[in-house]
Amino acid sequence: MSIKELQRVRVMEQVMGGGLSLVEGSGYLGLSYRQSKRLKASYSIRGPVGLIHDNRGRRPGNALSESEKEIIMNLSSGKYANTNDSHFTEMLEEREGINVSRETIRRIRRSSGQKPKRRRRPVKHRSRRPRKASQGMLVQWDGSPHKWFGDDQPPCCLLDAIDDADSKLLAAVFVPVENSEGYLRLLSRLLIRHGIPMAIYHDRHSIFVRTDDLWTIEEQMQGRQYPTHIGRVLEDLNICSVQ
Repeated sequence: MSIKELQRVRVMEQVMGGGLSLVEGSGYLGLSYRQSKRLKASYSIRGPVGLIHDNRGRRPGNALSESEKEIIMNLSSGKYANTNDSHFTEMLEEREGINVSRETIRRIRRSSGQKPKRRRRPVKHRSRRPRKASQGMLVQWDGSPHKWFGDDQPPCCLLDAIDDADSKLLAAVFVPVENSEGYLRLLSRLLIRHGIPMAIYHDRHSIFVRTDDLWTIEEQMQGRQYPTHIGRVLEDLNICSVQ
């Protein structure tokens, strides 16, 4: 199993055991509620084997004939014009019997000039977030600049990783300034001592997330902005980024 599939097993075990709701599990998995519901049903019947990545059974885009691509483009611009890429992929499988990956749908849509659908997010009202019930589910990252070693010493920044379940300090490093290199050092210590967490909670600092609204041609074709260096590392490790 890949790292992503092993993380799916961890999340689904929490869901089945009552430690997570299916809605929360969907967030950790980066899937829609409908997709997570299917995974849960598959896990209930087949166990971990039922969580093998969906795309293993789907044809890559270069395996589609021109007539099949034309059918997909016609459905995309007509019957399913108002769906985003993920929803359109689901509708093709469930209603049209066309089983292709979401990335293939992205490429077909962007190449035909159809721009990505971006959901309008409702205004969020801040409230106290309940702690996660299990260790390793959510780790909080934070940076605190201060004159930690006395007024006669230059200021530096303390980067720490704290388990959300019990406020236990998991890892910490001192760095001259808050930057990507420092957080990579923090992540390295966290992984060596405690393994891969399900999710990391952080602020919207540009170290973690893109804060610009500039899209390259390649990004428009893919329907997503390239992540920051830290964001790419978290994606490669299948760690959910929570803001």
